[in-house]
Amino acid sequence: MKYSFTQPFPKSIISYLTKIWLFYIILSVGMIYLNGIYLNIKADTFKATKNMLDTQIDTQDENINTVNIHTNRLNYELKLDNLNKYYNNELKDAIIKLFSLIPDQITITYIELEEKKLVLKGITPSRETYSFLLQAPLKSIFNTSRVDYFPLPNGWYNFTSISTLDEK
Repeated sequence: MKYSFTQPFPKSIISYLTKIWLFYIILSVGMIYLNGIYLNIKADTFKATKNMLDTQIDTQDENINTVNIHTNRLNYELKLDNLNKYYNNELKDAIIKLFSLIPDQITITYIELEEKKLVLKGITPSRETYSFLLQAPLKSIFNTSRVDYFPLPNGWYNFTSISTLDEK
């Protein structure tokens, strides 16, 4: 018995339009899930890159500190070198002035120059020659100047002069 003139179609529980919507919803959820996974991977790589860059920054900071320490040391050495050059020039000038003080009649055999002390040893024809030609200039430069004479067989004298500056 047939009640219809058309052939019956099989009917599904879910309609064709609902299947399309379900497909797109599942596709959207899948895309969102895959996008979340992709973003997690990217976040992990960014964290790893950040950690690597942090270690590089720390290394560079240590290098900068090392360079600063070396720069400070070099600046100190430069100042010390300039100070030494200054003192060497002063000492050279003092020695040139000392040699210009020594008259031709007096022969110097030994010079010891310390920071606040000058020791001269040499030969002089007489005590008066030493006193007038060398001891007077030394007394004007140094606070104390003491001389010891030792006679030689030829009538000349060996002398030892110790001149010092007082601490001020």
